[in-house]
Amino acid sequence: MRITCFHGDYSNMGYIYLTPPKTEYNDAYWSRNEISQYVSKEKLSIPYVTDLDITLTLIQMPVSENTFKADHGKSYDTEYGNDMNKLGYIMGIELTLAKNTFVDLVITQAIKVIRTEWRGHEFHLITFDHLENVLHPENVLYKLTDAKDAFVIVQLKQAEDLGFDYSNDSEMQPIALFKGLLSARKDMYPLEYLIKPDFFLCQD
Repeated sequence: MRITCFHGDYSNMGYIYLTPPKTEYNDAYWSRNEISQYVSKEKLSIPYVTDLDITLTLIQMPVSENTFKADHGKSYDTEYGNDMNKLGYIMGIELTLAKNTFVDLVITQAIKVIRTEWRGHEFHLITFDHLENVLHPENVLYKLTDAKDAFVIVQLKQAEDLGFDYSNDSEMQPIALFKGLLSARKDMYPLEYLIKPDFFLCQD
């Protein structure tokens, strides 16, 4: 799974490619990658584990009645734009990602793929944060489509706590911070791609 982090004095931008990128970086571009300066080679991995016990936590988390796309601008806002296909499946996530945070997630192998069972089906949970932050009971599971075969796990954070400023307070919505993807769609989110580490860190 490709995750990029561009850090600098004024911006810390990240992007999570949930599906295989359509373009590959050339050698000159990859030569700018700083991740090996901070993370040893043996830590540059995305663990794949089986954990059926997390189902007990998943069933306690609230599940939104509406799709993630339908509730956008009504029940929540997002930090930046996120790429979706025409059906509503999220293909990529743009987010605030500081260098130190990214390095910590990689070193501790917090980014992982967990095989589990939920609602009578096999699902894979892809974590974007430490597990206790992903499976927090106050987080929300948002279905991506009415097929209910893929969900995002989000933390709804108050906009003012994240430094967002709205000219009209009535327009203020909680900000959805992405913590994980729960998917039964192996075709949409292929396992062989998700467990292949492709981390890119660069000063912008």
